[in-house]
Amino acid sequence: MAYSGSLAALRGSAALAAVVAGMLGGAGQAVLAQQQAPADGAAPPPRVEMWSGGEGFPHFWSVHGGATVAPFGGIRDDGFRLRAVLGYGDYYGAGTATAGDLLIGYHQQHGTVTIKVFAGLTVVDYTPREPGSVLIGTEHGAKGVLEAWWNITDEAWASLDLSVSSTHLDYGGRLRLGWRLWPELSAGLEAGSGGMAEGVFAPDAAAAGQALEHDTSRVGAFLRYEWEAGEVSVSGGWAVDGTWREREGGPGPFGTVSLLTRF
Repeated sequence: MAYSGSLAALRGSAALAAVVAGMLGGAGQAVLAQQQAPADGAAPPPRVEMWSGGEGFPHFWSVHGGATVAPFGGIRDDGFRLRAVLGYGDYYGAGTATAGDLLIGYHQQHGTVTIKVFAGLTVVDYTPREPGSVLIGTEHGAKGVLEAWWNITDEAWASLDLSVSSTHLDYGGRLRLGWRLWPELSAGLEAGSGGMAEGVFAPDAAAAGQALEHDTSRVGAFLRYEWEAGEVSVSGGWAVDGTWREREGGPGPFGTVSLLTRF
C-alpha cells in the first residue's frame, strides 16, 4: 500500500490518531478498572501490542506504526480487539500518500493455529507528482484484514497476512515459513505481493496503467527474534514492480524492518 503526505492528509491523520487514542485510552481505563490483581501477586498479562517499521523497494519506501488493544483480556487470549494504524510512504516520482486505519477484530486460538480477523475504516490521502494522476485527494473506504499463525512443529511455523480495502481495491499479502534455530531466534523464507487490483478492472488504459504500476511482488528471507515482551524482524530479497502481465523492469533489492512490544 502506498502512503502519502499533504498538509490535509497530515491533519486528517492527526484527527484520526486523536480519535483512536481516545478510544484506546478509554478501553485501557475500562480494562484497568475491571482488572483484579492475581491472588498470587503475579503481574497481569499484557493487553496492548504496539509496533512500528519501515520498508524500502526499488520504486517506493514507507513507514508505519500502530497498536492493538485487548479490552477484555490478555493480548494472547481469545477475544475482541481494537486496532489503529498510521502510515506514510513515497513512490519515487509518482507521488506520496498518508493512510490511517481504525479496525475492530477478534482473536481466536484453534489448537496450534491462531486466527485474527479485523474490519473497519481506512482513510487515504494521495498527493501526486504526475499531472492527470487518478490517485489524488482523500478517500474513505472499508478495510478487512486476516492474520494467521500455525505452529507446525516445535521448530517449524508459518504465518499468513492478508488485507484488502475498497479504496482502489488496495491489497497486500505476505507468507512466511520459519524455522526456530533457537527458541527465540527464527529464520526462514517469505513471499508477498501488494498493490491496487483496481487496475485489472479499470475502464481505460491510462487508469489501468497508473494502478498497475503500483503493484509489487517480492521473495526473500528473514530473521525474527522474539522475547516475552515483543519481537524484532528484518527481511530482504528481490522485488519486481508491475503485475505478471506488465512488468516495469528487472528485479531490485528490498528490505523491511519491524519492532513489536507488548505491555
